[in-house]
Amino acid sequence: MMKLLIVKLHALGDLVIATPAIRRLRTGLKYAQIDLLTTKWSAPAMEGNPNLDRLIVVDDAIFFNPGIGTFIPTVRLIGKLRREKYDAAVIFHQHRFIKMFVRMTGISRRFSFGEENNKSVRRHPSAGRQRSVRLDESRHSALTAWELADLTVRELGGDPVEPPLLEELRYEWFVQTGEAERAEKILNDVGITVCHSERSEESYGDFAVILPGGGVNPSVKDTVRRWSSEKFRQLAMRIMDEFDLRIILLGGGSDIVAAQEVSGDDTTGIINHCGKHNLRLSAAIMKKSRFVVSNDTGPLHIAAAVNVPVVGIFGPTGIRLKLPPGERSYAASLKLPCSPCYFGVFKACIFDSIRCLEELDVETVMTVVRHSIRSGGARKRGSEETRELIT
Repeated sequence: MMKLLIVKLHALGDLVIATPAIRRLRTGLKYAQIDLLTTKWSAPAMEGNPNLDRLIVVDDAIFFNPGIGTFIPTVRLIGKLRREKYDAAVIFHQHRFIKMFVRMTGISRRFSFGEENNKSVRRHPSAGRQRSVRLDESRHSALTAWELADLTVRELGGDPVEPPLLEELRYEWFVQTGEAERAEKILNDVGITVCHSERSEESYGDFAVILPGGGVNPSVKDTVRRWSSEKFRQLAMRIMDEFDLRIILLGGGSDIVAAQEVSGDDTTGIINHCGKHNLRLSAAIMKKSRFVVSNDTGPLHIAAAVNVPVVGIFGPTGIRLKLPPGERSYAASLKLPCSPCYFGVFKACIFDSIRCLEELDVETVMTVVRHSIRSGGARKRGSEETRELIT
């Protein structure tokens, strides 16, 4: 049996974006053992994923805060991977340190993002054969990840397929039965009834989710992708008034302050659950919503992965690169000529302020929300589907 190691360590959203590529590896290498090396921060995205045989989860500090304290754990990890005797590795990174780490594990066939474009490279006899796919900033991240997976499959003798269109790629997040039940109980506790369809597996309630935070993880701590809390608050009030929906705020510990600014006092009616639920349960709650509004951050991609309509707010990052594929994904953006200017690292704005976000008004975002509903992207109200939905 062939043994393949996938290396995708950080950026939760980027790991979700890579799920179509992981599926390509599984369908193309049906009889291979496929393991994923990732960190504690990102591991929840892969729980229950049937395309993986095993998760190897390591502490984030090994790769994102290396020092004296991480030296011994790193050596042990290298030894553990060497003993596994993997036949090949696919590295969804361009970072040289990560490539060097994988090389030290003794895996001779390595596939990664790089400057070379599908060319064989021999730098040293011990380096083995390495192939790469160019990480093109003008093309969607899901597509370049799929191409790297496809290259790996073909080079390892797997089943060939026709290249997909971008819109055919679908993110994946597998909500477990217990998580769905807990999410429904949480919603019932705040007075939201979840309707269950007789004709499909979809079940949802009359509420929308807003995620006002994001941009903070073990490798990056910036908030330049965040729309203002005051505008999120105004948007929430407009959605509640115009569509008669409840609003639930979700997010992690680093988003609590932003969510408190959005929810305000008890008179707004906004339900603030930011910081109350882990990532898995938050995803299960989002799956029950009519639509999700989020900055360009991990939860936007998680919402798309659980097949919920999404409205992404884009400023310095690129819609073409990061908006989830599919007919249920919509973007709110000023589309300034200077955007996008943020790919891997934000290198400051040419203006005195980040105009692409600061000048994006609430009405523009509401227009996108209305369009998503009128076009059929967002789910209809339960009261409009009484013949199809039962409580």
